[in-house]
Amino acid sequence: MTTPEQSTDDPYAEATSVSVAASSIPAEFLVPDLVEAFAQEQPEFDVDVVATDSSGVFAALRDGTAEVGLAGAEPDGDDLDTVVVGADEIVLAVPRDHDAGDTLTVAQLAATPLVEREEGSGTRRSFTDALAGRGTPLITDQRWTIRDTNEGVIAAVAAGEGVGVVSAWALERHGRDGVRVARVEGDPVERCLYLVLRRDDTLGPAATAFVTLVRERAEV
Repeated sequence: MTTPEQSTDDPYAEATSVSVAASSIPAEFLVPDLVEAFAQEQPEFDVDVVATDSSGVFAALRDGTAEVGLAGAEPDGDDLDTVVVGADEIVLAVPRDHDAGDTLTVAQLAATPLVEREEGSGTRRSFTDALAGRGTPLITDQRWTIRDTNEGVIAAVAAGEGVGVVSAWALERHGRDGVRVARVEGDPVERCLYLVLRRDDTLGPAATAFVTLVRERAEV
């Protein structure tokens, strides 16, 4: 039984819904199936989902507007905990008539305008971190076109604005006739998708049940 003190200290203690903040790829490709399964298994609870970028997920957890996060990057700092629940590959979306083959070198990328997500995007962060880790970072003064959705990145590539850095899942779903997939030289650029929670947080019953479902259905 929840005491009045618990109700005051924990706004989620008696909540019948779970507030979830999800970055773009988890929001589009993981969350819908999770919400559907949760509704079948726990019909007494609801799920409120806000789609944002990975930085927005971390901010929502830290300011208490979300209990549960799903993101395409790991947070900085030690106040949030992560559990790997999926994986994704980051690829290049190139115009179909692009003169490069199926693999582009970093030097070729350096000479090409790039279309990317906003700075808080896990896709962008994972791609730039992967290249930096290989010792071949992107040139900082390279011309970039910014789009706030993966679909927007692909549309910009189709319009001739450059080469896009995008999730393989997103390119498969939102691909266009004038756009094809390519990859950067070397090993595939893969990144994990994370369940993110506040460290030492006591979840309400709805969030506890939802997190249990996410862990059970982790695609790893």
